[in-house]
Amino acid sequence: MAKKEYKYPKNWFKYNLIAVPTDFACGNCSACVFRNAPKYCENMACTYIDMSPNSDYIESVYWVSRGTHANVATWSELRQFFDTTPKQRIRDISNDIVSKTILKKLEKTAKRK
Repeated sequence: MAKKEYKYPKNWFKYNLIAVPTDFACGNCSACVFRNAPKYCENMACTYIDMSPNSDYIESVYWVSRGTHANVATWSELRQFFDTTPKQRIRDISNDIVSKTILKKLEKTAKRK
């Protein structure tokens, strides 16, 4: 089955948010930009699970903004994006980013060995 590639709406995610691997299965909610914004947090994917046979690899990410934003509630561009983009679309995009981030990290780790 071919993996579905998503185009990021107006590259919003690509230019505004970064997924940071935690190096373990639990998230790091206290470092996440969405920590005080449950309305937006519930839309995001932050866990990568390897579904291949004989694998039990699980890792999480936390999200940070590329720019300086004291509080996501005051970030008008973020509010507009989340208020106008369907929840499933946001989950799909963020899940795609999480997967690519973790796979890229695993690739780098494998090259070092």
